[in-house]
Amino acid sequence: MNSLTVTVVGLGLIGGSVARALKSSVKAIYGVDCNDSVLQFAKEQNIIDDGYTSAKEPLSKSDIVILCLYPDASLNFVRDNINNFKDNSILTDVVGVKSPLMKLYNETKLNFIYIGGHPMAGREVSGFINSTDTMFRGANFIITPPLGATEEQIKVVEKLAIAIGCATITRTTPENHDKIIAYTSQLPHVIATAMCDTPLLVKHKNFTGGSFEDVTRVAKINELLWTELFLNNSEYLIEEIDRFTNSLNDIKTAIKCGDNRALMEIMRRVRLDKELIDNA
Repeated sequence: MNSLTVTVVGLGLIGGSVARALKSSVKAIYGVDCNDSVLQFAKEQNIIDDGYTSAKEPLSKSDIVILCLYPDASLNFVRDNINNFKDNSILTDVVGVKSPLMKLYNETKLNFIYIGGHPMAGREVSGFINSTDTMFRGANFIITPPLGATEEQIKVVEKLAIAIGCATITRTTPENHDKIIAYTSQLPHVIATAMCDTPLLVKHKNFTGGSFEDVTRVAKINELLWTELFLNNSEYLIEEIDRFTNSLNDIKTAIKCGDNRALMEIMRRVRLDKELIDNA
C-alpha cells in the first residue's frame, strides 16, 4: 500500500475516517470535496497531502479512488469524471447499495476497474469534524468485484480494508450484497423509524431499558442518505418489509387469540435460530 497514491472523494464522516485511517499506509492521499474549508482543515491536520474542489487533477494521478458520497452523487461523479481516471486505476467506494454503480460500470467502456467496497461501520452523527481514525477498527468489510477482476486487483481492495482497520472481509456479488444488506442494515433503520413514529416517544423517559435503546438507536437517522439508500434498493427492501410485516402479524394474531402455544412456538423457534447463529 505504501507505494500507492489514493484519492478520497467526499470528506464527510466516512470519507474523513477513511483518510485518517489510511494516511500512514499510502504514498500520498488527496481529498476531493465541495467544501474548501474542510479540505484546508484536513490538509492543516496532515490528514491529506492536498485537497481539491475539482477532481480532474487528483484522479489523473491516483492508483486508487475511494468514493465516499451518497448513492446518487456517486453515480453522477463517475459519469462526470469518466475520462479523468488514471489508466488501470481502481475505483472503490463505501456506498451502501452496490447494483447501481456496478450497472453503470458494466454498461460503460472505462479505462479503470470498479471493485465495490462496503465497510460496515458508522455513527449517528455526520461531517468531517466527527470522523475518527478508529471508525472501522474490527468492522466487517464487503467486496463486490465485477466479472473480469483479477485476484491481484481484488487483493488491493482487501489490503485497503485491512489498512483502515477492518477485521473480516467477505466477497460477494452486488446483487447478493444488496439483498442481504436490505435485511441486516436497511430494515433495522425502517423498524427504528417506525418504532419512534408515535406520540409515546416524548413520554418514554424513565420507562426504558436496554432493549428500547438497542432497537431505536439508529432512528437518529440521516434522512437524506437513507432515503437514497432505501429507494436505490427498493425491490429487496420491500421484500424484507413484507416478510417482517407477515411475522409481526403472526405474533399479533397469536396475542389477539390468546394462543400461548403459538406465541411460545414463534419465540422458541426464533430463539433457537438466533442461538445457532451466535454460536456458529
